[in-house]
Amino acid sequence: MTGEKRVLKSWKKWEKEGDRHLINRVRWDESEIEKMLSVPQEMDWFARGDYHKEMEKKLSDYTGVKYFNLTNSGSTAIMTALKSLVELGKLKKGDLILHPITTFQTSISSALDLGFVPVFVETKPYTFVIDESEVRRAIKQYSDIRGAIIPHLLGNIPNMEEIVSALGDRFLIEDSCDTMGGKYDGKHTGSFGDFVAFSFYGSHHITTAGVGGAIGTNDELNHTKNESIIYWGHSFRPKESFLHRYLSETIGNDFQMPQINAAFGSAQMDKLPQFVKERDKQFKEMYKIFKNYEDFFHLPVEHEKAEPNWFCFPLVVKSDAPFTRREFVTELEENNIEIRPIMSANLLRQEAYKNIPRKTLNNEIFPVADELEISGLFIPCWGMPDNQKENYYDALTKILNSQKKRPF
Repeated sequence: MTGEKRVLKSWKKWEKEGDRHLINRVRWDESEIEKMLSVPQEMDWFARGDYHKEMEKKLSDYTGVKYFNLTNSGSTAIMTALKSLVELGKLKKGDLILHPITTFQTSISSALDLGFVPVFVETKPYTFVIDESEVRRAIKQYSDIRGAIIPHLLGNIPNMEEIVSALGDRFLIEDSCDTMGGKYDGKHTGSFGDFVAFSFYGSHHITTAGVGGAIGTNDELNHTKNESIIYWGHSFRPKESFLHRYLSETIGNDFQMPQINAAFGSAQMDKLPQFVKERDKQFKEMYKIFKNYEDFFHLPVEHEKAEPNWFCFPLVVKSDAPFTRREFVTELEENNIEIRPIMSANLLRQEAYKNIPRKTLNNEIFPVADELEISGLFIPCWGMPDNQKENYYDALTKILNSQKKRPF
């Protein structure tokens, strides 16, 4: 191989007309690379180590949640919480778990894998998160519900005050995989439940070099169980002899994050406050743009006590708009703008989930979720650099103005 070898020192930014506007970009520089390289060069140890402890402390300091353990994904973080509840005798096969019908699949798939039965409830209109009034209704109808998994889907945050009150002494797992930096009544997401799961997949607020997650809790016993389950079920109590090296305290798994990923994530945590600020700024700018086209769309709705840090900019095309969702999506694609549907807007419309064991209210009629399934979508909103935002906003405005001229 001849010629100079290219050394990439930071993420590749959007440069010119015609480049794609992606749903998200991993933003990194020399600080992530230096930390990653120090693992093989200085530590010679790739498993659990100093960078795990460093990132876990940064997560605790940032969120106010006392204990964290890194995992290999947000999905396994949720599985860890559920398995901890089993180990603690708080859950058993066949138990009911409350969950919204609008979700990302792996928010509930672990519960299904373990033999629990979801009680699905409706989404609150144009929030993309659970309707708190449905929580009370579900508990009244199914008093043996043991707890809930509540996703802060797309970065929005439901009425946590009402949800916690309705659940009483039942457990709560906050699926905060879509948001970091989001708060409700001044408290970071994850502060309300028994457990919180974060994801560091490449499209999220920060990443641990592409994949990764974390499980957090304020309870020391929960933390002890989490740690054991993540690391093969081992006991982390002081060892009395070499015989305790493989002592099983729980029926565990290998859900751990490699240290090289933790190193990348630790550097990302230092950038998180700025990432949060930039996301919030872009969301407000985009809301202002789309406010001029309210005849076409239902815009995202936030609770008055919530301070979301949105994962994206979600929209619902109105039924009387002069264009369909498909027509709008086609225009976006032609202008190099990446689009996504609202994940599983109605999970029971997904082929894999049509025949799962479940309970519901209202004879499985979910009009809000169905509207999201038919007419919802989301587009990029991650704190783009100014030159990219200028091009992106110009493209959006051009598309929207062209639709405005169409006859209703």
